[in-house]
Amino acid sequence: MSKRPAKKAKQTPPLSADRVRTGWQGPAGTRIHLARPQDAEAADALMATTGDGVRIIPVLRAAIEDGTAASALLAGLGGTDAFHEAASLAFTSRPMNESLTTVSLPLVATDEQDRAVGVLSATAPGTLIEMALKSGYGSEKAMALSLFVAKVHALAVAEPARGRGIAAALLKRAWQVYQQLGYFLLYGSYETDRDLSAFYTRCGYTVHAPGESFALDRIALPFRLGAGDDQRVFTRWRPRH
Repeated sequence: MSKRPAKKAKQTPPLSADRVRTGWQGPAGTRIHLARPQDAEAADALMATTGDGVRIIPVLRAAIEDGTAASALLAGLGGTDAFHEAASLAFTSRPMNESLTTVSLPLVATDEQDRAVGVLSATAPGTLIEMALKSGYGSEKAMALSLFVAKVHALAVAEPARGRGIAAALLKRAWQVYQQLGYFLLYGSYETDRDLSAFYTRCGYTVHAPGESFALDRIALPFRLGAGDDQRVFTRWRPRH
């Protein structure tokens, strides 16, 4: 009896800038997409409902409103060279905080009435860049870390929409974008009194103990990154090949 040929793994087509802008069908009738200017106010207000004081970084909110947020990331979906060229132009022609919004990724989940019911803000790793600068790295090398590492700055879902998989869908799409661009690490943190370990573990992240730091040797940095004793860090590294 002849063996059946093994099925090939289904290949996910590469993302395009248009796909990120127009988005994907999400759970519970939502659509996951890049935050548009008209989403900025509602997304920022939604973050305030988490109760931990986190809001969209003002310079990133301004970039969402003027349509320049994630511009280098979107350019990079057309190819690695395009990504580095777009980021290099932003880094050399704009103030640091403004240039880093081009490698930040604000995503929203909107419902059937086009209202924001979920938001994820992924940003350049400001703490890591600051540590590199203090350790003697030149500004160019420190800024370049934002082409390999990103931070989940905040993730929020409107209370009536919770428990439907929207937060997981936002994380999935953010990881998909950063993975295509060749990023090594996506990380974030949350306060220990919020019971989120099982959620982040299901989403593919390693959840560290309260106050525990993690090594950065995979990106050739000789220091560790972590958070305070009242926080837990979650990390997701690009798989080793």
